[in-house]
Amino acid sequence: MSDYPIYAYRDMLDESFPFKIEIRRPHSMNRSLHAHEHLQLCYLLSGSCLHWAAGRQYVLTKGDLFSIPPFHEHRLDPRDAMDFVMIQVDFMPHAIHDSFRDLAHIQTFVDFAYIRPLISEADLMPKMTLPPPTQSVVENLLNVILTEWEGQEEGYRLAIKAELLKLLVITCRQYKRYSHTQSQQERQKVTHHRNAFYKAINYMVTHYNEDLHLEEVASKALMSPSYFSYMLKLVKGKSYIELLSATRIQASMELLAGTDLNVTEIASRVGYNHVSYFNKTFKKHTGLTPGDYRKHHI
Repeated sequence: MSDYPIYAYRDMLDESFPFKIEIRRPHSMNRSLHAHEHLQLCYLLSGSCLHWAAGRQYVLTKGDLFSIPPFHEHRLDPRDAMDFVMIQVDFMPHAIHDSFRDLAHIQTFVDFAYIRPLISEADLMPKMTLPPPTQSVVENLLNVILTEWEGQEEGYRLAIKAELLKLLVITCRQYKRYSHTQSQQERQKVTHHRNAFYKAINYMVTHYNEDLHLEEVASKALMSPSYFSYMLKLVKGKSYIELLSATRIQASMELLAGTDLNVTEIASRVGYNHVSYFNKTFKKHTGLTPGDYRKHHI
């Protein structure tokens, strides 16, 4: 158990449209260590404050854009009694439906929003400072989103989705430019963590017939179990259990159609210790029992 609260998105966002945008100032910032299930993007509109993330303190100033991924502990603090205005955007990926899945295949976005914030090292800042021209574009977009959110006129959700998607695409492009200014050591650290994630997925789908555990695979990805499962859902469209089951069932379908092995042997070969659970899972995925599937594919 963590020693800080992890806020469920359903407690903070409308489930039918899991999105929210707010303006934070010194009197309304959250100074308690916490985490949440949803993704949070923050932009410092003016002033300066302190941001604590993964046990380290970072100074934020005007034009800084940063991401707080799910389950990542953080909090804000004032900086020498300085004033600040921050725009905070909270949302779940399915708020913009399939468009977010497209973004998840843009590596720069995954690096900025989900990989880089996990690396808790003093020389790798979990933020990027936007150049003045991009600041103006981002501020205009955020202003439109705020206006739509506050007015909530007919079609406001569609308008917010469109503007949010623009904001995320601009973030992708800017991070790509920003990454070219990083030192080789910084790029290597991000690449190492990214590769660990994809190697863990490969390990999972090539060792599906073994007695796999989420904790074991997540450790190979250098992530917590909950975060690894979240990332799988984001990138592959399936949680850990869903992806493992789909991989095992696909392998069993090939064995049913291409071998004379009995169902019990096939269940064991693809990683199921109990044939009854295998039969139940197989029917859930295919709509047929293993025996019926074999009859239709011989």
